[in-house]
Amino acid sequence: MNDHILLWNHVFIQVMDVRHRKIEKGEELRAYRLPASAFLYAVRGSPRVRLDNSIHRIERFHVLHGGKGMCLSILAEDVLEYYIILYRATLALPDRKEIAQLLEKENPFQNQYAFAPHYPLSLYEKVKLLEQEWRGASGLGKLHVKALFHQFVYELLQQLYWQGIEPLKPDLVSQAHARKS
Repeated sequence: MNDHILLWNHVFIQVMDVRHRKIEKGEELRAYRLPASAFLYAVRGSPRVRLDNSIHRIERFHVLHGGKGMCLSILAEDVLEYYIILYRATLALPDRKEIAQLLEKENPFQNQYAFAPHYPLSLYEKVKLLEQEWRGASGLGKLHVKALFHQFVYELLQQLYWQGIEPLKPDLVSQAHARKS
């Protein structure tokens, strides 16, 4: 987790999109290939979610993270309401060789994890405000979006650390195979 946090401290973050979505009972999101790294934050419902080869049963206020290129499928067994935040992380200082090597070995922006935070309301407030700001963001608003995203990530990493959650590395072989099919 310390390497995970170190890498978050050395990247430039670009928020690509923030969406608030609702899927009705029985509807599906099938094989959505994540165009960037993503956080999914469920605020209502308890769907089965497949991210590449891992199946997760998420409940209200669960957080799911997946990396660019992962395949996301959702089956809503009741109404599902969620936020999805798509972002891109780029190494800010490419001349730091040890950081670049660590990023290659332990890329937290490609890792997969799902968990129920012990303190979900602070995350909910941040993601809700983030989405509201994203919808109306101008130049200064975009800077606020970035600041809110960093606050969300800080709170999330703090809860991951406290709860001892270990992210899974992506299965690159299955991703490559899925792209060929």
